[in-house]
Amino acid sequence: MDRPILFYAGNEGDIEGFYDNTGFVTTTLAEKYGALVVYGEHRYFGHSFPSQFSKEDAFKEGNNAYLTVENTMMDYVELIKQVRKDYNADDKAVIVFGGSYGGMLAAWLRMKFPSTF
Repeated sequence: MDRPILFYAGNEGDIEGFYDNTGFVTTTLAEKYGALVVYGEHRYFGHSFPSQFSKEDAFKEGNNAYLTVENTMMDYVELIKQVRKDYNADDKAVIVFGGSYGGMLAAWLRMKFPSTF
């Protein structure tokens, strides 16, 4: 059986909350398919802030210039590249999913980066 990577495209919140609410993926699907499950935390949310700003200053005018969909998608592409390298999984399918805005990110990732997702 080919083991996929299940990737959650995080959205506007801390990743632990999303993880806590997706037991079907982390247990049922992951176990059934022997999948590696990876959760990507969206930049500027949870613990993921640019190093040059404190969490308190990140949303001040001018400091949120790096909070774009394009930058977030590239974060996820780079994260998956690293995961594939770390787990010797270059040939594994990456199935991207999410909910609400994260679901839109998942669709856009699939459309824009079909060789990754």
